[in-house]
Amino acid sequence: MFDSHRFELGRTCALEHRQTPPHAACQMANRYRQSSLRISGTYIALIIRMKGFIRTFVENPSSRAAARGRSGVRAAAAAIFTVLVLSLASGAIAATATKQRSSGAAETETPSARLAVALHQWAREYLSAASGTAPAYTFALNDKRLAIPLCDHFVIDPDQLIQGQQSPASLAVDAACPEANWQRKVRGRLKREPQERTLPANKAAATAVLQPIRPITKGQLVKENALHTVWLPPHRAPQNALTGLGSADYYAARNLRTGQILLTSDLAVGQAVVVVTQAIPARSHITADMLAIRQRAVGVPRDAYRTVEGLEMLAANRLLHPGDILRKRDLTKAKLVKRGQRVAVESVGEYFRIASELVALQDGFLGDQIELRNPSSDRQVTAIVTGAGKARSL
Repeated sequence: MFDSHRFELGRTCALEHRQTPPHAACQMANRYRQSSLRISGTYIALIIRMKGFIRTFVENPSSRAAARGRSGVRAAAAAIFTVLVLSLASGAIAATATKQRSSGAAETETPSARLAVALHQWAREYLSAASGTAPAYTFALNDKRLAIPLCDHFVIDPDQLIQGQQSPASLAVDAACPEANWQRKVRGRLKREPQERTLPANKAAATAVLQPIRPITKGQLVKENALHTVWLPPHRAPQNALTGLGSADYYAARNLRTGQILLTSDLAVGQAVVVVTQAIPARSHITADMLAIRQRAVGVPRDAYRTVEGLEMLAANRLLHPGDILRKRDLTKAKLVKRGQRVAVESVGEYFRIASELVALQDGFLGDQIELRNPSSDRQVTAIVTGAGKARSL
């Protein structure tokens, strides 16, 4: 009910404006301060008088004799005190209503409010004529550096610098008060109404994505029965989400967990490579039953063999384990002919073909020329190694 802030403002203004004409806000605060002091003095005087009346009424013998006992005195005192409280409450309510009316009037009469009214009226009248619409601007009037005076008539854009503009997004307009010899530039920003975001008509309401129904280890073949389709809003579905497997065989490029949205980078297409089916010791000759063609998608080296053709002429240069992808670096030329070994030698001409069995006098690899001896005639022959235990005479 008592505005301490306005009371202190009135006292401060009274001290600061003893010699100069006070500000409008200070005048309103001073009036409120003086009325509050008068009301407080009246209430204090009433309380003092009531206390004296009650003391006289209680202590006077003739009054006690006139009253019908002590209870009657207490009842009378309580009634008087109730009347006093009601009067104080009604006075406080009336003072509060008067204060609210005066504060509302004071707020509308502040310099900033008057300047804001003038600016909005100028924007409606002048800018609406240029743009055909009535724009709404927000002006920055809370800056203390403006030092807005109390003016009866503000002049907006006195030099008419803003001409022919169609509701700019921001502007800086001159505001002047000829009475107080005051002029400042006031910045304003156009109020824009929020626009509703609508999705294009051709945009799907939901996107289908794939999720595993159980964990899938890296390198494992991904089958359709291990996945299920989930429909998600477009803003929640990744751009590179996988929507279907198709006819190709896909393998997990990494460990996949249950409920994970599958991306194109999570799966890899299988490739046909040569895989070792049994352990092959180092320097062992490669045979067809040691190898097989399998589909692999993870960890496929660049030098992996894609076919088994020609591998019978090679040998392992290290121990190979079952399941290993066969690489070119794992194989070397095999020793197809060993010294002392019987070799099937062919002599081929235009009209003849002679096959004989000779003894190798030296080791030979594929394509090497080696010396062989005929055990029956002890004659030496030169031949080219063509395979395991095979050669062709020159």
